[in-house]
Amino acid sequence: MSAAAPSNEAKHTNRLAKETSPYLLQHQHNPVDWYPWGAEAIERARREDKPIFLSVGYSTCYWCHVMERQSFENEAVAKEMNDRFINIKVDREERPDVDQLYMTAVQVLTRHGGWPMSVWLMPDLRPFYGGTYFPPQDAHGRPGFVTVLRALEDAYRNRRGDVEQTASQLLSILQQLAQPDPPAANLQINDELIHTLVQRSTSDYEPRYGGFGGAPKFPRQTLLEMLLTYCGSEISESKSQILRQVRHALDSMANGGIRDHLGGGFHRYSTDAQWLVPHFEIMLYDNAMLAWCYVEAHRQTGERRYATIARGIFDFVLREMTSPQGAFYTAFDAEVDAQEGLTYLWTPREVEAVLGRDDAQLFNRVYGLDRGPNFADPHHGTGTPDKNILYLPDGQAMEDDPRIAAMRRKLYDARRQRKQPLLDTKILTSWNALMIRAFAFGGQILHEPRYTQAATAAAEFLLRHHRNRRGMLFRTSRDGGTPKYNGFLDDYAFLVQALLSLHRASGEDRWRDEAKAIATSMNERFGDDGGRGGFFFTDRGATDLIVRQKIVSDSPLPSGNAIAAMVLRDLGDADTARQTIAAFAKQLEFTGESMSSMVQAAMQHIRTHGSFTVKGAPDAPQERPLSPEQIAAGVVAARPVWRSPTELALHVQILDGFHINAHDVTKNLVPTQLLVHRDNAVEVDAIEYPPGEERRFSFAEEPHKVYGGEVILLVRFKQPVAGAAMIRLGLQYQACDDSACLPPVTKAIEVNAASW
Repeated sequence: MSAAAPSNEAKHTNRLAKETSPYLLQHQHNPVDWYPWGAEAIERARREDKPIFLSVGYSTCYWCHVMERQSFENEAVAKEMNDRFINIKVDREERPDVDQLYMTAVQVLTRHGGWPMSVWLMPDLRPFYGGTYFPPQDAHGRPGFVTVLRALEDAYRNRRGDVEQTASQLLSILQQLAQPDPPAANLQINDELIHTLVQRSTSDYEPRYGGFGGAPKFPRQTLLEMLLTYCGSEISESKSQILRQVRHALDSMANGGIRDHLGGGFHRYSTDAQWLVPHFEIMLYDNAMLAWCYVEAHRQTGERRYATIARGIFDFVLREMTSPQGAFYTAFDAEVDAQEGLTYLWTPREVEAVLGRDDAQLFNRVYGLDRGPNFADPHHGTGTPDKNILYLPDGQAMEDDPRIAAMRRKLYDARRQRKQPLLDTKILTSWNALMIRAFAFGGQILHEPRYTQAATAAAEFLLRHHRNRRGMLFRTSRDGGTPKYNGFLDDYAFLVQALLSLHRASGEDRWRDEAKAIATSMNERFGDDGGRGGFFFTDRGATDLIVRQKIVSDSPLPSGNAIAAMVLRDLGDADTARQTIAAFAKQLEFTGESMSSMVQAAMQHIRTHGSFTVKGAPDAPQERPLSPEQIAAGVVAARPVWRSPTELALHVQILDGFHINAHDVTKNLVPTQLLVHRDNAVEVDAIEYPPGEERRFSFAEEPHKVYGGEVILLVRFKQPVAGAAMIRLGLQYQACDDSACLPPVTKAIEVNAASW
């Protein structure tokens, strides 16, 4: 299902009706006088001396739809917006440069971020205030959207000096953050550093349910790929342990509700630690990266199930996310008729109506329906589970049984008769490139020519429709229309990687030749002429942003700089690849856990070209604004104390003014959890958590349990720990103050058993 066509009966129609983005078209009949990002809106703001309200979201974002229904469709609220501001709506998938720049500003201002993103700008595009979702009215001590609109417009008119100062300070911070600092001292990029970064990156391994981190639990595909790459060379005990962790994650996701057991694709993330209840969005990039990981896991282990799961993803994409021209669509929405996941849910009675009593009894046992309902709509109904998400409570035992496979096909056909979630039919260059790479790799390893053919068709589409005669790439198109927006670094780097993968799968030299041409254009358009290494995210010709950023951290997607380093190495330009890695050496050393793709790039470079040294610059400015993750890490201090050879007390001190969620909280919050790594060769008998204190906060309807000050977590081991063994722990928590929350983090803790 694509975005609805403009209605002749609509009371309002704004400028977004001329756009091609399904997300922008969703807002075309709002009473808000929306502009798309561009010169027309910016010039009007300057001409009328009005501040800009910038709203950024995407088509499958649930809370984006909530804010639209509550505020942007409300005529009274729209009048406040139209009278006071120039209003701009941006699809973050079309303009990731706008999204990344102003998300950085929101994180600096509020110490957290998310979508919908709401930012207020000066007419010259400098931000001065920002946040995420705002409720329409004041509630629970939190100002509503209208209150915020009035206060900010008043400040702009009557306290312009203060607003100018804030905007100038934010601009200075954004400029500072746009370029990476060199390390303070010489840094060796070598195997020892890679091993350390791998250990740190897996410190939040969750041994009970698999995966990394806690609820909400994301697949973390860039981490999985980096770990698979790490394990893919010579065998060692430590690498065998890492591979077990990766397999545990892949198996758990495949058994859980995050996987669509009828369709074959994967939803975006799990709302719980068990991988059971997903957020039901389906994103092309998630499925592209997961497909690659399952194919690679099959290649390394020979496990047939991983090949089956990968084929399920590929066949789903070919069936439901492929355009008639061979390119790949962007995403499926999470909701139908404003209800989360409605298309994918079942009751035993519905299954029996399709399969009959006997088959339904077997199917319900295999896929968990006989264990009672497991899903309650988080936004409607009573909160009591009344439907079922399909999952494999007993694992894969009967998944491949021909009788079960036939039942899945019947239920899938029946499900297709239901109303389907919105399909975003944008064609994004970088996301398509990820899927091309996965299909090419799958075709090569699984010996499946039709997957290689799918990769070929999509690559030919991009080269024919998303590239002009000067070799410049475009970011997006839709329904065969004219492509829009200059491509970003990700579009170039990911496409080079995809074409090289297609070259390896097909043996055709034309794909390597095309990859070389696009890599040359990437160097010319995004390289740093100042000789500092690395690539800017935006083309050097970009004129509608106040700052060009160099970005190295992975989002859900891999870093464009990391992929650029990988493909340049593959194309024989080892010097530029090394300079790109070196440009981010300081970040690699200190925050490598958020840079899995750059860790992978460094790892591959070392394997083919050896270690290298990045020169330090002790006189370079070392003070930079802390990221939200760095702030969160500093909120909590942890001190381990042995009470006996089998009892370890972890004293957790929380910074004044902050709290962390207790261990026993509702499923929509991130619990405090202590993870004891399996590779410690110790068996845990129990972990005891203190009871939380119930407190009320402005961001929640109900009170919830928190820890503040100092609390003690107690680990009981089944037997005395070995003499001088080092025990690795991970303390997962989310820190909040009385108005906002920081991102969840996991603090790595090492305990010397010899200290007892």
